[in-house]
Amino acid sequence: MATALVGGAVLSSIFNVVFDRMSSPEFANWIKGKKLTQKLLERLKTTLYAVQAFLIDAEQKQIKERAVKDWLHNLKDSMYVADDLLDEVFTKAATQKDPGTFFSRYLNLQDREIANRMEEIVDRIEFIVRQKDTLGLREIPMENRSWRITTSLVDRSNVYGREDDKAAIVKLLLDDDDDDNGDGDNDISVVPIVGMGGIGKTTLAQLVYHDDEVKENFDFRGWVCVSEEFDIMKVTKNILEAITKSFCNLKNLNLLQQDLKEKLSGKRFFIVLDDVWNEDYYDLNALLKPFQNGHKGSKILITTRSKKVASMVQTVLPHELNLLSDEDCWLVFSKHARLSIDSIQNPTLEKVGRDIVKKCNGLPLAAQALGGLLRGNSHVKDWNHVLKSEIWGSSDDRIKVIPALRINYYYLPSCLKECFVYCSLYPKDYEFDKEELVLLWMAENFLQPVSKKTLEEVGEEYFDELIARSFFQPHSTREKKFVMHDLVHDLAMIFAGKFYFRAEELENGDEVDSKTRHLSHNAKGNYPISKLFGDCEGVKHTRTFLEINLESRIPFNMGNTPCILLSHMKCLRVLSLKCFPLESLPDSIVELIHLRYLDLSHTLIVTLPESLGNLYNLQTLKLVRCANLKMLPTGMQNLVNLRYLDISGTCLHEMPKGMSKLKSLQFLSDYIVGKHEGNMIKELGALANLHESMSIAKLENVDSSIESSEARMFDKDGISCLRLGWSSDKDENIADSQIERDILDKLQPHSNLKELEIMGYRGTTFPDWLGHSSYHNITTLTLRGCSNCCMLPSLGQLPFLKHLLISTCKSLGTVGTEFYRNDECCLETPFPMLETLSFGSMPCWTEWCSSEFNAFPRLRELIIRNCPMLRGDLPNHLPSLQSLKIIKCRQLSSCLPRVPLMTSLHIVGSNKVRIGELPPLLRHLSVKGNHQVESVVEAIKNMQLTCLTHLHILGCVSHISFPVSCIPASLQDLMIWNCRKLEFQMEGQHHSLRILSISKSCDSVTSFSLLDSFPNLMNVEIMYCEKMESIVVSRSLSCLRSLIINNCGSLISMTTLWMAAPQLEDLTILRCPEIDLSASGDPLRSLRYLAISYCNKLVSSTALMSSQFHGLTDLRIVGECDETAKCLPKEGWLPASLESLSLEGIKSVETLECKGLAHLTSLRNLNIKECPKLENIEGEKLSASLMRLIIIQSPLLGKRCQMKDPQTKDLKGISIDILVPGMLVNASVKSILENGVMLSFLTYFTGTVICFICKQTSYPTKKIEDQDCCLKLLQFQSQLLLLTVLLILMKRSQGNRVRVCIPGLRLLEGLAIGSLKASALEECVYSF
Repeated sequence: MATALVGGAVLSSIFNVVFDRMSSPEFANWIKGKKLTQKLLERLKTTLYAVQAFLIDAEQKQIKERAVKDWLHNLKDSMYVADDLLDEVFTKAATQKDPGTFFSRYLNLQDREIANRMEEIVDRIEFIVRQKDTLGLREIPMENRSWRITTSLVDRSNVYGREDDKAAIVKLLLDDDDDDNGDGDNDISVVPIVGMGGIGKTTLAQLVYHDDEVKENFDFRGWVCVSEEFDIMKVTKNILEAITKSFCNLKNLNLLQQDLKEKLSGKRFFIVLDDVWNEDYYDLNALLKPFQNGHKGSKILITTRSKKVASMVQTVLPHELNLLSDEDCWLVFSKHARLSIDSIQNPTLEKVGRDIVKKCNGLPLAAQALGGLLRGNSHVKDWNHVLKSEIWGSSDDRIKVIPALRINYYYLPSCLKECFVYCSLYPKDYEFDKEELVLLWMAENFLQPVSKKTLEEVGEEYFDELIARSFFQPHSTREKKFVMHDLVHDLAMIFAGKFYFRAEELENGDEVDSKTRHLSHNAKGNYPISKLFGDCEGVKHTRTFLEINLESRIPFNMGNTPCILLSHMKCLRVLSLKCFPLESLPDSIVELIHLRYLDLSHTLIVTLPESLGNLYNLQTLKLVRCANLKMLPTGMQNLVNLRYLDISGTCLHEMPKGMSKLKSLQFLSDYIVGKHEGNMIKELGALANLHESMSIAKLENVDSSIESSEARMFDKDGISCLRLGWSSDKDENIADSQIERDILDKLQPHSNLKELEIMGYRGTTFPDWLGHSSYHNITTLTLRGCSNCCMLPSLGQLPFLKHLLISTCKSLGTVGTEFYRNDECCLETPFPMLETLSFGSMPCWTEWCSSEFNAFPRLRELIIRNCPMLRGDLPNHLPSLQSLKIIKCRQLSSCLPRVPLMTSLHIVGSNKVRIGELPPLLRHLSVKGNHQVESVVEAIKNMQLTCLTHLHILGCVSHISFPVSCIPASLQDLMIWNCRKLEFQMEGQHHSLRILSISKSCDSVTSFSLLDSFPNLMNVEIMYCEKMESIVVSRSLSCLRSLIINNCGSLISMTTLWMAAPQLEDLTILRCPEIDLSASGDPLRSLRYLAISYCNKLVSSTALMSSQFHGLTDLRIVGECDETAKCLPKEGWLPASLESLSLEGIKSVETLECKGLAHLTSLRNLNIKECPKLENIEGEKLSASLMRLIIIQSPLLGKRCQMKDPQTKDLKGISIDILVPGMLVNASVKSILENGVMLSFLTYFTGTVICFICKQTSYPTKKIEDQDCCLKLLQFQSQLLLLTVLLILMKRSQGNRVRVCIPGLRLLEGLAIGSLKASALEECVYSF
């Protein structure tokens, strides 16, 4: 590599790349003897050497002087052109069989085109460089402004000046709101933290979030960053995932909010909503709606810059953060500067430092940034240089970034400046992945090789240094994710200039510049991708295209984007089409000779073109979850520069031949072993540099240990996570056990391994290396599906093993002494560090020998599932055990181990397990079966379980008497299921219970009065209690919000409940045909949602039209098997307050009666599901307020709505969703487009079609000239949904007017109408 020429100047990055190309021996050999070209290159070198010393001065002056800034931009633009040309020559020469004569042939055949282009760019650069004299630039010698930082992460545990703020917030969070007025409106407290950007709102929230007292006070905690780009679906989903710790694949906002509401119901939770910008009351109110059913004392903490936001959500006065004092700022600064003791005692250095701190104006972010800048440097001269920098005095009002941050950027090493600015392609609050960003930087040639380090290692150092200098911050809750402060992001945007463009908001009016080299498109914005590529000439030099935030639920008008990318953007180095609705790539991909990064993950791609193998420069290829992809191109072996290949989640049958030639590979996610020469396992032997994780599948195709040894797995010291897999097939039981053992023996990995999974192994025993104590780095081990295994390896000798899972070992009969130690054991205590142990699905396991060992001293969780033959005792000495689950182990008769720290016990389908004294700290208890239920109830009667919060009792046919007075006072959730003879003894009251669920139980009770014993209930569910005739409540249930009664066929009366539950919001009564809803006493003003079964008593006018339901907004009527209604709803049935009405499963109904809906002036949504005979719509018209009609599995009515049927003429202004199984997309739908109505189709993977007819509006019309009929087929893929959007615009002759209808609905967020010209949208309003 050429010597780094230009200290901290941002242009030095591209300078160094160009010098590297010209200085390489290979390049010199190619042009040897070509005097003309050599002369041009010498001119270029001379010019660049001459200008290098002026770049530092230019970078300083560009802040104030526009002419200097333009000069730098012109020079950088020209350098990009030169680099493209040199890279083209380098690539084409490298791919020729005879590189020594390539250049001469090229000059002859191309009529000296290369020489002409080279001469043109050299002339241009020389002209630009000569202008430096007129700009008054001076030569500044090189200085060492880049001080190496030795640590990657800043310790954030010590925060100065916020002790009182933290104490005040914690006090608010721990306050149980005992003085609440009881009206239910203030049960959930919303605490806003307000302050300017960079003042430390997020840091304070993080301190509070991780406070020990706060952790102990709540059942659930969750952290979600909301950000400027407000997306209620995303935020709700993130909250749900944060509290459940599991992935959520729901795509419907209503279902998401219902799920969140149920998860939080009755629970005491603490949610942080960080960085809230949206000032729309409707949006904020909708976001907070699911939180209202939480336990009293639940809290929501919001951080925001906007006092308006705070005022709209607050239940207590906002906590306003003030600026730090100079002293606290100094503490922050000095902490991040990490000064030595001698430096701290240097009065001169301290004085300069305190003067610098004064310029931070009390902002901790600024003090932190400058401290990171001067980290490890104790030279007074350098500190003075920062103090007296001209950047402090910048008067450019357009730059709203704190000067301290600009100085921090200015002093970055040049290689880091471009890496940092690159992040401007991403929206604010984007969650960065370190590995992903490093791969992109590598593709852009931002990483400068250092000695023997790999480019990936250099990139990681770059990233760590940006963290240390406070350009990145670790994510608050997500491990391995990083975020960028808003102000830091603004800084990146400023210095990105014209070379970076993020297509996000159309109203900003920004356009792609001819100098733009890096493009990104944010799918969650409203910038049409067709507009981005409208000017093909303007994007022809683009090096980067990233599609960001594209998800299956976001309709996306792809248009001819891939064609434009491949035909016009020949300079691309980075191309990400992640989540694009893409089935194939054209062969013209080969023309992207500069391409180094290609991401096709989560697409519908079926095959890859063979020409892909000719992309000589390709370094990264991502094909994650391309589930339709069955094979890779045969030319993959030609990708000699490929360093990263991720094919996880694909369905490849085998690897292509010759993978051993890809010696540059650093990461290979999967290798699928083939049977043929060229794709056998020995191909891995030559791939010596593999790192991180790797999966090897189809090991049944390995015939001998000689083959497996050729993979040389033991030499791959960079592999930290390894998965070895055999496919399950009919021959697994006849495999030669010794051969299988030998094969696995020769697949022995390096001792650096941290995680190992062996799946489907066909041997009866394991090789000796598995469990050897030399594997001191292994922390996670999984043995799954090893059906022939009859003996476990000595896993107890792995000194740092933390997590062990053994599953589906169908032949294993005994877990004996060999499991703990072997003849060469060196650990006195087996499994010294094991924390979680799980056994599952082992039908032949009968015995666990454990009594003679003091193993598992740190075991926290033990799970035994589906081991029906297991007998004997469990390990008894488990001092650290906190959670025990025994499920479907019918023969296990062990006593529970005596473990004082246990907090969770779950015993289901294991009736012989003996339960004696329950652990005193138990919080969650779930048991099923006669013996277990009897034992638990008896233990509860005789013990003081002061910590128990959740109790689930299931499947007991014995007579059980359960006194309410014996229920632990701490209990919040009680579920009784299938305990027919259980009886509660109602004596006293229990005040902590919030959730009560009784199903198929308490048959002796006909008059149910249990609710009186639990006055603070919030959610009650009573199901399949067939003998229950009445629910009697004599005391107030002021906290009750939700009541579900299902399949209680004898239930007649629940009148007293209305008066006792003034705050009831949700009521579901299904399949209770005898019940009478006629009210007596006060109406249920709080009731908003009602679900009932269709029967005359429940849906009569005397019931639903009574004052009892005057506040009802959502009504769901579900059909019974014996209903006879032909026409619904009848006039006068429904309360006028309804906003949503659902008719479900009413098999007999044939006609939808408009008269029964006409008075519903607030009705917005009408849902019709599984009404197979419903075909007609009668009456004058539907309610004028109706905005959306959803028709599901009601084919007769759905067909009428799709056709131009006279009966549906009044539906033109309504959004209609039609889901009819088996219907296919038909492109010939132009005939149904009229009167400015747009039609689109959404197709589920089952072949179902959803048809949206968007609501017409009165927006102004615009003339569109020469607008052809445009057909766009858009496809999205996720695990659940294959989305197809069909957008058709009518062809109009020139001069006709086309009405563009943009609905005022929130149906399809982010819909891009890319086929319309921008002029047609100027006066239209997007409100999706």
